[in-house]
Formats: sequence, C-alpha cells, structure tokens
Amino acid sequence: MHGAREHVNDFLAGTTPLVDTHCHLVLLADQGLLQAALEGAQAAGVEVIVSVGLNLEDSIRNQALVDQYPGVYFSVGWHPHEKSAPDASQQRDLAALLTHPKAVAVGEIGLDQYWRPGYHEVPLEVQQRSLHTMLELADAHAKPVLVHDRDSHDEVLTALQQHPRVRGVMHCFTGDAEYATRCADIGFLISFSGIVTFPNAEPIKEAARAVGDDGFVVETDSPFLSPVPYRGRVNLPERVAVTAAALASLRGVAELVVREQTTANARELLGIGAHQAGRAAG
Repeated sequence: MHGAREHVNDFLAGTTPLVDTHCHLVLLADQGLLQAALEGAQAAGVEVIVSVGLNLEDSIRNQALVDQYPGVYFSVGWHPHEKSAPDASQQRDLAALLTHPKAVAVGEIGLDQYWRPGYHEVPLEVQQRSLHTMLELADAHAKPVLVHDRDSHDEVLTALQQHPRVRGVMHCFTGDAEYATRCADIGFLISFSGIVTFPNAEPIKEAARAVGDDGFVVETDSPFLSPVPYRGRVNLPERVAVTAAALASLRGVAELVVREQTTANARELLGIGAHQAGRAAG
C-alpha cells in the first residue's frame, strides 16, 4: 500500500500546477531558448511564469512577451546593479508599465553588497536610492515587490520597514530560519530557488523546514541557479518542479502539498486567480 500511495502522490503532483515566481525569459530568449523553455514548463505543470524586469528596457521587453503568452506575467524592475537610480522620466515610464493588466509586481529591486570586480561596483548609497524609489512606486500602485538581497539582510529589512504598506517576496532566499521569521513578521514571503538543493545550503534548508505553510513560494531565477542534479547548466522554468520536490522532502510532506501551497501563496500575493492562469506556453 505504501508504494501505491507514493504512486498516487506522484501522479497528483504531476497534475497540480506550479507558479515560477521569478524567471528571466528575456535572457532565455537572448539565448534562443524561449520556446523550448515555455514548452518544458508546460510539460512540467508550470501554469504561471513571472518574467522579471531588471531595468526599464528589460521591463519593456518583458511586457512584449506577456502579450504573446497567456500564462506569462511580468514585473517592472530596477536591479541594484543599475549604476544610477531611475530619473524622473524613467520613473514615469516604469509607472506606465505598471498599468498593464499583466504587470503583477515591482522587481527585481534590492541591495547587493557582494563585492568583486566584474560582478558589480555600484555604491551602496546609489542602490539604496534606487530601492527607495522603487518601493515608493510599488506603494503608489499597490503592487508587491520582488526583493534581491545579497549580503544585505539588515539593510534590506531597514528599507522595507520604512514602507510598511508594501508586501512582497524575498527572492532567491539566502538567509536562515531566524531571518525568514523576521521577513515574515513584516509581511514578506520567502522564495526558495535551486540553492535549497545545494549540499552547502543547510541554513536555507533550515528556513525551508521552519517557514509557515502560507509563507513561501518557489522560483527558478532562470537562466541562473539550476538545482541539483542540473547544477552548472542553463536553468529552465520547468525545474521549479525540482525545487518544489526538494522542499517537500525537507518539510516531510507530499510534493502535491508543496505544489498546492506555493501556488496558492503566489496567486494570492500576485493577484493571479486560478481562472486567469493559463499554461505558460499556451
């Protein structure tokens, strides 16, 4: 009976939709992988993909994508690696993009203090100016935010606490269980990526075990951060299913449960009803 029950769980997991809350379809398109990525996502049961903007130009390109594919939504972003904060004209253009019916979030925004030559060299004060500008934009348009936080936990939380009406997602979570609790306390969901499958990611695994059922979502950050056993390869939206399965194992529940919980959490936060969601490659 145990084997039969596992078989039923596997079957149900394969028919329960998933949401990839953070993917860069524009970057996949630049590699000639867009159509294959969307077809693979559909086969894996990925019902919704949020394609994330990195700056104004990238956000515009994402808008063009969502007009072609019913299961693809987008966010309007200003990445912390941008060398200056958006000026008044850029802010107006970003705000205009947020009026699109499939613009579901402001992001990717945040802070990054992992310094090394060739990665980025944007001063923290410039990043903070960008972050506050984008948080104000999210507040004005009642949109959730997708937050990039690398080696900046305290600074990110300080900034978010200054905009108490803004909710969102801690993208590609790299903190521990205690930090996950601090994020949840200010209304933020934890987004687990392929990093949670890495052997040296025990603090993140502890956070995955501890977070509440209504407090987490899943993502790929495709084309980056492929989960084990695909580490080192170009990541694809379909592999959000691998991360969901890893989370189910860590939490001691069936994969079906994690699929249902993360999909419901993502839809609620992003305002995407089940009736709106279509297969990503539809």
